[in-house]
Amino acid sequence: MRNIIFLFLISTLISCNNYNSKWEVIKGIGISEGETLNNAIYFQDSLKGIIGGYKLVENENSKNYDKLDIIPVLYLTKNGGKDWTLINIENVQNDVDNVFLSGNTIICQIDSAVFKSNDLGLTWNLIEKSNYKVLSQKYFPNLNQYNISNPKFEFDNKKYDIKESYKFKNVEVIVCYGEESLTNYYFITKNNGKKWEFLQDEFGSNKKKYLLKDEYLIAFDAQHGLQKLKLK
Repeated sequence: MRNIIFLFLISTLISCNNYNSKWEVIKGIGISEGETLNNAIYFQDSLKGIIGGYKLVENENSKNYDKLDIIPVLYLTKNGGKDWTLINIENVQNDVDNVFLSGNTIICQIDSAVFKSNDLGLTWNLIEKSNYKVLSQKYFPNLNQYNISNPKFEFDNKKYDIKESYKFKNVEVIVCYGEESLTNYYFITKNNGKKWEFLQDEFGSNKKKYLLKDEYLIAFDAQHGLQKLKLK
């Protein structure tokens, strides 16, 4: 009996120190043939968000060697990813690199140009054309993807290389290359790195992520669609 109680206490302590959270997969978007939507993601709250990428369209008059035009595309959701509305940006080529959403206003960067819509994508205006890096820093300052000053990380006497880092106000989530090949390890801190906890591990991927108000890590890729990871 004592051994059972002891094992229970040990398992409780482990669960307190390690989140071991799992992604919640939210269905509801169907990607058309030729579309890639892993470039940009932004959510203003848990319901309203936008993702961006591009679509390859055949065009015999295209200047590209493969006769394919690269058309920017955006998808907007107002119910947390259950339903999506396609938004086109006409007479523009190349993929969406960055996107921002506030109320009815959408701002997106396409290569070295920034476009703005005040009516959720019904009409668009070019607001600035300049150097790609300058525009990214001016209109989309990291979008809460935190600059990594030291790419090395140690947890439970094991060393990792940091792949990505996301920070809002109090919470920081880092994604590390795992001990095993093709595996990512997630860690979280709520006190500026004084204490870290294991969040989860998963098969390695390059899905685009966004940290929503210290509450959720939101991600999107073609295989799983929209995913949400609760930060307890």
